[in-house]
Amino acid sequence: MRQSEYEFTMELLSAMAAETIARNQKIAKIKAFDRFMRSETAALLFDEESGLWQNGPDYIADEYQAEQRAKATSRRHLK
Repeated sequence: MRQSEYEFTMELLSAMAAETIARNQKIAKIKAFDRFMRSETAALLFDEESGLWQNGPDYIADEYQAEQRAKATSRRHLK
């Protein structure tokens, strides 16, 4: 895949995953997109070698939500 096609695919998947996240968390789409783009899941999505981009937006949104749950659990254990 050419670089421009790959980047377009990542951007589209990010937007679609953020829409799913917004719906699930009942927050604004732009807020969900901002949170997603700052996540480790987004970093993996934009890493072509990770292969995360081969999955659909709902799967990517689930991975993001699992990341957030793991971070919340970790924070609770640090207290």
